[in-house]
Amino acid sequence: MVRIGDTVRRATQRDTSLQRALLDHLQAKGFVHAPRFLGHDDTGRDILTYLPGEVLFDKDDFSDAQLAGAARLLRRFHDCTADFPPVRDAGAEIMCHNDWTPANTVFVKDVPFGMIDFDTIMPGTRLWDLTYSAWTWLGLSEERWSPHDQLRRLELFVAAYDHPSCTPALVAACLPARQAGRAHWATQQGRSAGADWANACLAWTLSNITNHYHPDGLP
Repeated sequence: MVRIGDTVRRATQRDTSLQRALLDHLQAKGFVHAPRFLGHDDTGRDILTYLPGEVLFDKDDFSDAQLAGAARLLRRFHDCTADFPPVRDAGAEIMCHNDWTPANTVFVKDVPFGMIDFDTIMPGTRLWDLTYSAWTWLGLSEERWSPHDQLRRLELFVAAYDHPSCTPALVAACLPARQAGRAHWATQQGRSAGADWANACLAWTLSNITNHYHPDGLP
């Protein structure tokens, strides 16, 4: 992937027709927080508009305002995809980004503004996608945050998303599935470090988040 002027050129061996259709749909809905698909260049690369701003790859200490802004942006994205034809055809709720993390976010003046990297989009549910984003935006298991802090930040994130299908308790129940799924995928891909990280997050989440909302009564 390279930037050329106000565009990004991207070569891919995957079928990106779904991604291109989604970007066209988002443009038609007036969603300005994603790149626009402009066609192909003479080498066959996808041409996308460049979203000006900054990607904060190494930041993991987001403020309450940044977390709330991220959740609200995800809500707007989901709302715009509810009538996307592939979503309706699948009988789904919305289109999941499935990897909307801080590393796939463009910040403008420290505020989450742009969403990038739509490689993993699939029809699904709000809860499934919100849960993954909550995991990564909050940095669950990061030592800088106590369990008490993370419970408060989770409630803030979910409240900012503001949809009746998503509550902190439902996110807490869904988080282990998201984390175990990522650990399983990383193991299959031979990415042992990624699997170890996901499993560590899973253990921390079960003890400090899931068990808080869903105590199992075990000694």
